[in-house]
Amino acid sequence: MNSKIRSTAGQVDALRQSLSTAVVVFAVISLAALLTGAGRAFADETDSGTYRSTAVDLSRRPVPRLAHGIVLGKEKEAGYSNLVTLVEPRLASGDIDSLPHFAQRYASMFQFTVLANVTALNQGGQTFYLLDRVGVGFAMNIKGEKIVVTQDTANRYGADLGRIDRAVLGGNEDCLDDIVQVARTNQMIVFDAEANMVVGSEHDKRFVRHFIWVSPSSGKLGFLVWLLDDQGGASYQVASQDMQWLPSGYREDRRIHVSDGGLLSSIPTPDRFALESLPRGKSVPMSAQLKQVAGKKQLTASDLKTLVAAVSNSLSQVRITQRSNP
Repeated sequence: MNSKIRSTAGQVDALRQSLSTAVVVFAVISLAALLTGAGRAFADETDSGTYRSTAVDLSRRPVPRLAHGIVLGKEKEAGYSNLVTLVEPRLASGDIDSLPHFAQRYASMFQFTVLANVTALNQGGQTFYLLDRVGVGFAMNIKGEKIVVTQDTANRYGADLGRIDRAVLGGNEDCLDDIVQVARTNQMIVFDAEANMVVGSEHDKRFVRHFIWVSPSSGKLGFLVWLLDDQGGASYQVASQDMQWLPSGYREDRRIHVSDGGLLSSIPTPDRFALESLPRGKSVPMSAQLKQVAGKKQLTASDLKTLVAAVSNSLSQVRITQRSNP
């Protein structure tokens, strides 16, 4: 371990912030399902075959955190039916060799995780599926298992983290508060996560919007994300040509670019780390109607209904083989 970093509290704090940014820059995580689910999730029609989702929460608040101790692959024991996504970050390009070895190790140590629970509701002789809850957190590889941990509990599960290790994990946990719910119904969630992105030859701040929903007829999940740029005003500017559809259970190979640090290249400041790109799945076009609401910072109920209809229309233009947990 580099003694200069270890010797000053200020440098340790810079390390915390930088690795937090590097690992959490994408937060996390979104669900989208079958086209029929998108179209029905916000139905107002009195259709006997459609579950009416009427309760809408448009308050901006952090997405709930996962409890520590959840073992991935056994999440049903903790009340979650689906792994939505697991982010496996790594330093992949740029001035990687300028970083001290321990900074490179931290970049891949903590894996952003999103879980969801889908429940069934029997109504009028039919079964409908609801998105009961969604949670975000960090998992670690511990003795052959991936376990959701916090800085206060990791060693309880055998992680053997030192003081700086726990500080870096704590910095990542703090970033979870910046993953903000924009809209929620009992069949979907929309949330934003701040991210440093590679834009041309520079690193710049962007926001990744996630749209997650469950098909009320099949209970299947899917996953849509798109990129936004904050240039002031009531709406972000849509910064990606297409949305990316990702299957439920998606394991992301998170490629991180490291910029040139100049004379202070051995100190990993936050702005030196950036995502190379959004995760790549199936590209889904964004219509003019969709772009009108896709970047709004504060959605109304009408905006959300328009968003769902526009997403449904966009999905109808591409061929998607649905892959999701049973």
